[in-house]
Amino acid sequence: MSFNWINPENFSINTLLLMDKWIIMYFLGLGKTTVGHYANEEYRHHLGIVLKYNHAIQWYFSEKCPEVKKRVDNLVKNTQNNLLQDDIRKSEMYILDAKDSFVVYVYPEIMEELDYIKHWKAETLISMADFHNKIVLDIGSGTGRLAFSVINMVKELYAIDPVDRLREYLKYKRDKLGIKNMRILDGTIEEIPFPENIFDIVMSGHVMGDDYDKEMEEMTRVAKNGGYIITCVGEDNSKREENKDMIRLGFEYTYYKSKLGGDIYNYKKKIIK
Repeated sequence: MSFNWINPENFSINTLLLMDKWIIMYFLGLGKTTVGHYANEEYRHHLGIVLKYNHAIQWYFSEKCPEVKKRVDNLVKNTQNNLLQDDIRKSEMYILDAKDSFVVYVYPEIMEELDYIKHWKAETLISMADFHNKIVLDIGSGTGRLAFSVINMVKELYAIDPVDRLREYLKYKRDKLGIKNMRILDGTIEEIPFPENIFDIVMSGHVMGDDYDKEMEEMTRVAKNGGYIITCVGEDNSKREENKDMIRLGFEYTYYKSKLGGDIYNYKKKIIK
């Protein structure tokens, strides 16, 4: 699914050389879900061209993520020889557009300018809980939309993200601002790299949704008794209804209409162990 976040004409296909291993697995249909682009014949056709005619990317994908090597080899083997450069570039732009969210992940300065971050107000999160002197975990921190909104209130904040370039960007922002109470680590919502009962508040934005029950179990594990789990999304124009899975898991929600036209639902749950 393309989010129309980029103009693929403005990007080199060598952008794929910046991708982390878990992103490469998504490209080849071996991510957390195998349903998606890889099931589409047109997508596989264009990806095969990209891999066949960009030897560095073909090598990088196979070496960085050996799990995909067989699929890479099959795509390359079944791709036409002697294509014209214009046709190759069309395939490159198709793949860049289809995976535009991953392109944005490795260019955090572009991510900062997306509507859902640029038009979001920190007060939205601050109104959801008392962050003063709390120990907070931000899951899938991205460019730090949530983290930097409350950093001056909290005792300690730990930001985890599985994208190396985003973690480096977070560190750059943190150090530039002279922040001393923020730690940045690799991690995902499925495997949070902390022991049990650590955090007063566990928060995230656009992260939950691949496996609600497993994700909830892991967030609950690291939250303190009496702590909170919060999901606070950005601004957009998407039409939504309340999330039945979140309600099933015991979350309360607040709703407002985004100035961009979207239906914004944010969720909070107090953890009782």
